[in-house]
Amino acid sequence: MNIDQTKEILKSMPNDKSIMLHAKHGVGKSSVVRQVTEEIAEESGKPCGFWDVRLSQCEVGDIKGMPLLDAKEQITRFLKQEWWPRDMDSQGILFFDELNRASKDVLQAVFEICLDRRLDGEELPPGWRVVSAVNSDDDYDVVELDPALHDRWFHIDFDPSANEWMEWARETEVHEAVVEFINRNQNLLDPPVGNLEAGRIYPSRRSWVAFSDTLIGMGLDSRTDDGMLTQVTKGWVGREIAVMFQKFLTNEFSHLRPSDILDDFEKVKDKVEAACNDIEVVAALSRSVVAEVNERSLTKTKEKQRKNLREFFMMLPCDVASQAWVALLGGQKSKKIVMEWQNDEDFREHLKKIYLSS
Repeated sequence: MNIDQTKEILKSMPNDKSIMLHAKHGVGKSSVVRQVTEEIAEESGKPCGFWDVRLSQCEVGDIKGMPLLDAKEQITRFLKQEWWPRDMDSQGILFFDELNRASKDVLQAVFEICLDRRLDGEELPPGWRVVSAVNSDDDYDVVELDPALHDRWFHIDFDPSANEWMEWARETEVHEAVVEFINRNQNLLDPPVGNLEAGRIYPSRRSWVAFSDTLIGMGLDSRTDDGMLTQVTKGWVGREIAVMFQKFLTNEFSHLRPSDILDDFEKVKDKVEAACNDIEVVAALSRSVVAEVNERSLTKTKEKQRKNLREFFMMLPCDVASQAWVALLGGQKSKKIVMEWQNDEDFREHLKKIYLSS
């Protein structure tokens, strides 16, 4: 199930039905659940809480709470943890991560919450959903859950596509070199299928984001010849990929930024012309430019930027231009800009030439 499908389930499934996500580590299970709470809050106009409880780090007291003697009633009660919602009118998601790495005592306490929506007699507010997550059995030493309990959950095989990740990565300013490298090597986004060798570094979506942060923070995209880039890449995603990424950044990736095209096209025109000799490089650049246009407010896309966008488009090889045209028409903001171009006869002839040659 991809991200959009998973989000729809998390939003629309009745709250009294517990949901279990199955996925490999580092694919963004907790991130997508958190995003759902943010979207629910925006759509409902009311706060939507989110608590991420890592069960592999918990003891049973971390779930049930600490015992407290009620001297008046002569009974023992349990003080609930901070994450237990107390407002019966509130809404949110309790996210129990790494369920199949928890101890058996912890599991029994969590099952009461997941399956009965209560803990020691205290009811979970009706606006709260319980979501749990398990990592793939091949990846870790995990606890096998009782098959008799499996039909008490709605199960999601969470498998976000590489294209979804790249779309998210562009929106969150993951380094464009990382995004384009993954675009060309989508099989390297996630760890390989099967048993993983202990102590060996494998890529994951989480480690690619961390690598991007390091790449930007250390300015390594301009240091391709001193060995540091390879060492840092190896530390995040492994030795073999480090060599591949260093070659990609040195020989194939265009260091032109979308803002260079839109704001200073005349200064970078020669570089754009050179980039047009490599279809993959200029195609990646055109995708970034279209994304930049649609992310900017129209007030920041003035006559100068519109003119630069048109000149850039006119320079693109026909195969790339045809794809860029479809993308421009598909963007809400870019469509408003390019529709004006069709009033120009020279542009119409150029567009005809593009499609006749492709």
